Amino acid sequence: MTLLLVFVLFFAGGVTAVPAQASPTGMEFGARVATRGGETDQAAVQRMEQTAGHLDVVREFLSWDSAFPNSFHNWLKSTDHTLILSVKSKRANGASVLWANLVAAQPGSTLYNDMVRWADRIKAFEAPIYFAFNHEPESGASQALGTATDFIAAWRKIRGIFNDRGVTNAKFIWIMTDYSFFVGSQARNDAAKWYPGDAYLEAMGADAYNWHNCRTGISNPWKSLEQIIRPYRDFGAAHPDEELWLTEWASTEDPAVPGRKAQWIADAQALFKRPDYAQFRGVAYFDYPFSGSGNCNWLTNSSASALAAFGTMGNDEFYGGTVDPPDPPDPTAIEAVGIAGSNGNLVNHTVQIPGTVRAGDTLLLFFSSNQNPASTTGPAGWTQLRTADPTGMRSRVWTRTATATDAGTNVTVTNSVINKADLMVTAYRGISATQPVDVHAMTIQTVTTASHPAPSVTPTQGGDWVVVYWADKSSTNTGYTIPTTLTQRRTASGSSGGHITATLADTDAAVGIAPTGTFTATGATTSGTTIMYTIALRPAEQ
Repeated sequence: MTLLLVFVLFFAGGVTAVPAQASPTGMEFGARVATRGGETDQAAVQRMEQTAGHLDVVREFLSWDSAFPNSFHNWLKSTDHTLILSVKSKRANGASVLWANLVAAQPGSTLYNDMVRWADRIKAFEAPIYFAFNHEPESGASQALGTATDFIAAWRKIRGIFNDRGVTNAKFIWIMTDYSFFVGSQARNDAAKWYPGDAYLEAMGADAYNWHNCRTGISNPWKSLEQIIRPYRDFGAAHPDEELWLTEWASTEDPAVPGRKAQWIADAQALFKRPDYAQFRGVAYFDYPFSGSGNCNWLTNSSASALAAFGTMGNDEFYGGTVDPPDPPDPTAIEAVGIAGSNGNLVNHTVQIPGTVRAGDTLLLFFSSNQNPASTTGPAGWTQLRTADPTGMRSRVWTRTATATDAGTNVTVTNSVINKADLMVTAYRGISATQPVDVHAMTIQTVTTASHPAPSVTPTQGGDWVVVYWADKSSTNTGYTIPTTLTQRRTASGSSGGHITATLADTDAAVGIAPTGTFTATGATTSGTTIMYTIALRPAEQ
């Protein structure tokens, strides 16, 4: 591929869109490459290309007052590499260039002339460029630069200046952290709050990392790239005219599972061949040392298997290489789209359906109480799936197919007496409209123990996702350690004597037509009564 791509994190005004130049049968592939052993930037790229083949894109980070282009940038241009150029709103000496000051800058002022100078240099570069201003503006590193309102106004102003200066070789790309697409609308760093608008960009990017347990004092479950970027993909789907990019992506190793990072890369290689990821136009791996506290080894040569997997991906003809790619896998049919819950000592218990829910999603409502009220009534419009009434506990499961008006509404379970209970609602997309639940099972445990095996089920068809739920009554338990084969969605625990602790998890992937085996969770302490459900959800009909 011959596209030269420049991601410049900066402000730009009204630039004429450059035609998309990704491969008609694949994607652009590249990296941010760190130098090693005194080598030059050029030598670092050439070293990586010995493993992964020609890099279509190379990402570069510049300060507000950096020189551009330098000899490295010109070499990339002359050798058919795409430059991903990110310019931060800070000077090389660390001084901030506040977004509000850029907005207020008048023609002839120093800051205004800085913006003009960037536009003129990008124009003179001539090669097609992806240009972005201040990547990850919502992150803590950019917090002192201004608000989301300031950022959007600054972005739009620079866009206008670029247009006024006749820049026609640049596309503008807006780059955020993967986390900004997870946090929700109440958070300051919610991606939607920082979006400049479809009219002011041609592409968007996300910086996506599988951290696992590599940061000091922080433990995260191992996540596939799909788990990390799916919310970003969904955000992009609401802006179908914009290209999607992974401007950074990387995984640490798992010391307990050799080869796990290599498989993570191989799974990423297959992911973008799926039709539900067709909006993506390119990926740039972050082959650079971690500078924080911990042992996060992003480098492609963190293990021989990881390096081999990266080379295989780079040489796959789908990513611009010469090796025939394997056939793309079937798209994942099911995804978790939201969960919410409440835990308290009340007569009636209420939970709000997540705002991410859409019409057609399958909702599961779980209720577990520390006593057996004379009556417990579920919400109207829900179908009861399971009941459990061991001495001193009550539990119910209801299902519902969401309507267009369900998101953000309250759901209440009413009881005849006050009770300590946990109520949670979870939503899944891509479920069969005619038979959402394939099979389900329940276990009631009335012995005092910390080990709680949820029942095995046997799906009747391939592609099911399995949802597992545990709830117990105790005075001391505060949570569960769940099997590593599951992804925890929510856990909650009440307080004082006889409270309810509840956890929900799922396989986060399709399972085959075979017994799942039991799913054993371990309580923080023992409990005398535990109720467990295992529910297999059928994928939507193709």
